[in-house]
Amino acid sequence: MKKGIFIAFFLIIFIFLSSLAPVFAIGENLGRPHENALDNLMQLRKKREEFRINQENKRENFQGQRQDLGEKIATKEAQARQRIVDRIKKIFSVILRRYQAALTRLDKIANRIALRVDKLKAEGVNTANAEAKLSAAESQGATASAAINSAKAKIDAIDSSSSTVRDAVMAAKSAVGDAKNALKAYHKALIETIRELRAEVKTNTGGQK
Repeated sequence: MKKGIFIAFFLIIFIFLSSLAPVFAIGENLGRPHENALDNLMQLRKKREEFRINQENKRENFQGQRQDLGEKIATKEAQARQRIVDRIKKIFSVILRRYQAALTRLDKIANRIALRVDKLKAEGVNTANAEAKLSAAESQGATASAAINSAKAKIDAIDSSSSTVRDAVMAAKSAVGDAKNALKAYHKALIETIRELRAEVKTNTGGQK
């Protein structure tokens, strides 16, 4: 009897424990989705962060490429501008060398006129007016020389990298034009001196010299 009761008791305990097993299993299953959801969330956030970093890297690379392209374009433009400026400066320099050579020739003419004046004075010819003209011509020569030097300075001041390079080129062009006009004025003054000297010779010698 006692043995039957004991066996029945164990059967009841076994049945009770068996009925609890699904409950524990459900509890475990309820806990796992929370852990998996968190893991999944962390994985998604990790992917999101990786995507964000990847996009930032792409954007930085794009900006870097665009900057490199801009620098290349700027470099090419600067090189082209430098070539143009160098050509302009070369042309101006050639012109000024010609002007300098012309100034040298006019100075030599002025020297010969001065020698002629001295010779005529020694012969008793009144050359006062010619001397005055020659002094005026010399003043024009000094102006021409200064104008040429000023033009050289203006040409040297042309800087292709400057934002005012166009203004500098125009200033040099104007200075070269001033030098040209000054040379013309010098030449004209020397011609007037020669004419005055001839007139004085004719007046003082009756046109015999």
